[in-house]
Amino acid sequence: MRFRTLAALSTMAVAASVSVLAATPAQAAPLMYAALGDSYASGVGAGDYQSGNDCYRSAHAYPEQIAWQSSEALFFDACSGAKTADVSANQLGHLSGAIEHVTVGVGGNDIGFSSVLGACAGTDTALCLGAIEGAKAKISDVLPGRLDALYTEIRSKATQALIVVVGNPRLFSGATCASTLAITPEEQSALNEAADQLAEATKTVATAHGFGFADPRAAFTGHEVCSADPYILGYVPGSNVESFHPTRAGQDAYTDVVMAKL
Repeated sequence: MRFRTLAALSTMAVAASVSVLAATPAQAAPLMYAALGDSYASGVGAGDYQSGNDCYRSAHAYPEQIAWQSSEALFFDACSGAKTADVSANQLGHLSGAIEHVTVGVGGNDIGFSSVLGACAGTDTALCLGAIEGAKAKISDVLPGRLDALYTEIRSKATQALIVVVGNPRLFSGATCASTLAITPEEQSALNEAADQLAEATKTVATAHGFGFADPRAAFTGHEVCSADPYILGYVPGSNVESFHPTRAGQDAYTDVVMAKL
């Protein structure tokens, strides 16, 4: 009898242990998120940059905020100055079928938008408007093919991911101040038209691939350079890198816009 009782107690203890283990769920691995793109995606202008590289990846950039809010493991590969070819060559190494989310924001450097701003930062309106027309021609004739090739490559690697393409805002409201570097209201309007063309061209290619498009233009309206509450830096003396990039508040706005698409 004593041995039967001990055996019965032992069996009950094992059953209880199995029950407890079954009731305790295994710790799920975090979702994986890859953030690709240029300086607007890396967080130039928002400060607190990673050391050890020249990509200007900010602790306040929208990829960092999204990863924190979603408790996702972040592969933060966006880099200042990147063109579509740079994203293809240097930023796709973490993509795989295990990646759940991808954001990509690139295209402004392909059309030379920073050079256009440089041409407009003076008193030669003809030079400025000519540079803008050159950029608009690239948006029509060059950029869609580059984006199409890049998006195809991203999907071929991140086969299961929800992919969101992130656009750029308009920079100007038509007001002038020291931060606009003498860019006139006429020139600002033309620059905003180019920004709209860039956004729509990017959206068209993204939609053709079945990707989401996070459009920040409405969120940045009323917060342009020279506004009372700017989300965009104007000219930053001594920092050609940060000039005309989103502030920390601008990255906060980006976070809300992108999160709504994820």
